[in-house]
Amino acid sequence: MDPRAEQFIARAKEALTAVHQSLRNNPAHWRINTSAVKTSIQYVDQSRIMYDPRRIEERVWIITEVQLFASFDPGDGAIRDVNDWCEREWNSALHVDPCNAAILTGLGNLWLSKAQNVLARIHRQERATGHIDDLAADRRAGTADYHEARTILQPAIDFFARAVEIAQSQGRLTGELLVKVESCSTTNEISPS
Repeated sequence: MDPRAEQFIARAKEALTAVHQSLRNNPAHWRINTSAVKTSIQYVDQSRIMYDPRRIEERVWIITEVQLFASFDPGDGAIRDVNDWCEREWNSALHVDPCNAAILTGLGNLWLSKAQNVLARIHRQERATGHIDDLAADRRAGTADYHEARTILQPAIDFFARAVEIAQSQGRLTGELLVKVESCSTTNEISPS
């Protein structure tokens, strides 16, 4: 890779590291980092690192950091382009390395993130109605919101399950990954009778 491309990557990684620290220190002010993240994406795209199969670990790190930022979006579409970039890059990385547990975990996290708005809506509705009997709970589980949540969560479950299978076969299974699969699966078990 040419020196200019390496410089782009270095700048992007430096900016994403600073964004990560900023989010850790002050998550409520995530929007102030939007420009830095979008500039980092431009640097990464200009470097063409995402087309280099030998740098898959770097690609995973970059996409993970961008996705961490994107997870702060409350769903108002302010950074839809950032979310779209993450999805496109995860899928591209998966095409290059379909047996990479980190990529599969990243895709699982992406789909889990997509479900957050509908899950929050369900939570608000449940909190507003308080305790209900089993029959009412079964009726609620058949509503459009619950159906939408299950539909969005299924790809997350599938990607996490594949990540677990691959990590286990490679002797690199972590408790963190198992917890994600369990919590995602439990959330998706809400089904109408």
